[in-house]
Amino acid sequence: MRWRLVGYNVRDLLGDHDAVAHVVRACRPDVLCLQEAPRRPGTLRRTARLARETGLRQVTGGRGSGGTAVLVHPRLEVVAKEQGRLPVAHWWTRTRGYALARVRLPQGADVTVCSLHLPLHADERVEHINRVRARLEALAEGWVVVSADLNEPPGGPSWRAFDGLCRDAVEVSRDDAVQAHRPDVRDLPTYPARAPRHRIDGVLVSPGVRVLALRPAGAVDGLTAVDLTAASDHLPLVADLAVVGAGRPRTNRFVAG
Repeated sequence: MRWRLVGYNVRDLLGDHDAVAHVVRACRPDVLCLQEAPRRPGTLRRTARLARETGLRQVTGGRGSGGTAVLVHPRLEVVAKEQGRLPVAHWWTRTRGYALARVRLPQGADVTVCSLHLPLHADERVEHINRVRARLEALAEGWVVVSADLNEPPGGPSWRAFDGLCRDAVEVSRDDAVQAHRPDVRDLPTYPARAPRHRIDGVLVSPGVRVLALRPAGAVDGLTAVDLTAASDHLPLVADLAVVGAGRPRTNRFVAG
């Protein structure tokens, strides 16, 4: 079954809120992973409003997630969820964290999705991945998809720190391209939205997750440059995915959704 994940750094929803909602609706996500989601008292209503206006359910997000969130389409069952903060150098440093959700696809397969926003310093990025990876390895069985603002280009230490668990969807698609499957994957930059030069936003998938398509949102979604730049300084990353085989959920220490 084909399903769509959209990863989006929304800059604390400080831009044009109507533009953000329009962009998300145009992308038609089954799962929306936010980075730089509102995380402070008095601002959390922005994410709740975005969920209402896009027909999605907010599963995780808020102060305890360090500025990440997962929103899910009502047709998907949320089996379990977890969120957590990650350590930063100083009290004035931007908070960091992760949000996890195990969702059950209509045909019964369970996929654990993680939204993550990494720090600006390379050593901190790898440390954060090691912590999040440990949670994923302890709590998830089977398919894993990570949507992240990695704050570094592909091939860097942060991307490689996921090796053995999940890989850059662009790399996975290149492997598939030599076989019968021909994914529609566009290795294009996502930042800054006004004149994209860097691919620092990524989707990483575990073995058994097939990448059908991957691209930054744009004209194919009916969106203009004005729409995208009014909403955020990042472009959303749209990934069409499928799982191979049947999933088998297990009991774990996630909090029930």
